[in-house]
Amino acid sequence: MSVKLEELMKLPSLREAKVIAGETGLKKLVSSISVLEHTNVAILEDALFDNDEFYGSEIVISAFINIKDDVKAQCNMIERLHKVGEVALILYYVGIFMPKVDDKLIQLANELDFTLIVMPENEMTLRYSEVIYEVVEAIVKQEMSVTHFASELLEQISNLPNNQRNIDTMLKILTDRTRSSVVLTDNSGEIVHAVTWPRINTIQLEEVIGLPSHGEIEQYEELYITKRPLMQEGVKMLQLFIMKENEALTEELVLQMTEVVQVFMNLWGEKYSEISSSELVKAILNNESVKMRRLANILGIDVSGIQTMWLIKARNAQANEQALKKIQSYFASHFQVSLVDFHDDFIVALMDNSMTQGEYDELAEHLSEELDVQIIMCGGQENTTDVQQSYATVSSYFDASKIIFPLKAIFSIQEVIFAAECYEIVNSGERAIVEQLKSVGPIMQMQSHSEELLHTLAVFLLDSENNIGKAAEILFLHKNTIKYRLSKLHEVLQHPITKLPESYHLYMSAAIWRLLQEMNHKG
Repeated sequence: MSVKLEELMKLPSLREAKVIAGETGLKKLVSSISVLEHTNVAILEDALFDNDEFYGSEIVISAFINIKDDVKAQCNMIERLHKVGEVALILYYVGIFMPKVDDKLIQLANELDFTLIVMPENEMTLRYSEVIYEVVEAIVKQEMSVTHFASELLEQISNLPNNQRNIDTMLKILTDRTRSSVVLTDNSGEIVHAVTWPRINTIQLEEVIGLPSHGEIEQYEELYITKRPLMQEGVKMLQLFIMKENEALTEELVLQMTEVVQVFMNLWGEKYSEISSSELVKAILNNESVKMRRLANILGIDVSGIQTMWLIKARNAQANEQALKKIQSYFASHFQVSLVDFHDDFIVALMDNSMTQGEYDELAEHLSEELDVQIIMCGGQENTTDVQQSYATVSSYFDASKIIFPLKAIFSIQEVIFAAECYEIVNSGERAIVEQLKSVGPIMQMQSHSEELLHTLAVFLLDSENNIGKAAEILFLHKNTIKYRLSKLHEVLQHPITKLPESYHLYMSAAIWRLLQEMNHKG
């Protein structure tokens, strides 16, 4: 069972702690607590966060001892904790090891709706064990007093981000709550998904599900097991096996667990048993590792060979089907590994690195012109985790990318990441915007022609790649007019607009200016 974070803040061990960010997260449910300290940040991140695990609904305790002076690493850790579903971080020994909580950390936590809690500062007598004991005790008491958990778990699952609301996460939440192992099989008895309690359980699942079962709760030595059908539109699509060691299963527990899985499948996993390329794409992007491996094996696709992803969007929605068929046909004949299908609003193309970068660029140009599509090229995808992260970034920030680069048909993932940075600055408040726009301040303060010069600057940097002739074509002006305006910008800014590092700040300022123009226009 879970307890709301705001209730836990009333415990004696947490009464003096301060919530310094993510206050809206106090309504979230907490099902466990853990400690995170480490000696090698890089090794910890690779081992802890890149293993397809979901650590949802946990509070994490840390003192950030090994990154106490590295604000960037602290922000990165917050992002990673949020990504795997943690709800809060309790910081200990601030003022002793970690000098202070940087404003950037607070700002990031607020953006992510991730609750950041600081224990009393400059206090060395604090002990992790006090908070751990009281939080665990509160969770256990809640679990003992509330025996019907199905509706609460379904509510918890429904509140998860889309990329975490998958069969893998649902089963992990369910096994953590019930301390039972769960296995899903197809009608032939092949395992399609399994989560054990505890995670390191060495039980031989194939042997267990092969034991005689008639739908009743059976006991084999110290293992209790039952099998229940999962229905879709009146047809049995999957079989659910529930097993528990050293403690008897009850019919009430089995009924509630079956209800959670059945409702989840009806609402969010209705095509889970379907064998198709679209379901494999969905499994990859939703981090459903077991389903991904099963479907990849059946379809004969080497997922480990995927190193490049393109996300393709037809400008005309009615042309999507035609575009999909042409892209599937072309990729099948040019790549050893290719997987192309719809997912949400995109055609997702996953492939190996059979081409040179120049050949990729030529292919993108050809497809863009022939099919009238926009393409986001995501290279360097070392694993499916990279693919998931790139997809999430594009899903969230492609609209901002199109505002910043309105004339582009082909985008790189780096351009979308840049757009994300600009968008976050715009949404961080007036102070952050003013700070970033300092580089174009002299232009904005001009009595006249400031809008004209800003527009020219944006076209020259963002649309024409510093090409005077191309900028002239876009603005329908003579080259000499562009040269005059660039000279005027040089004079006002007191440096050439293509000179690094100054041009980097101008580039970002021009992008932010465009985002603000769009917001003002809509407003």
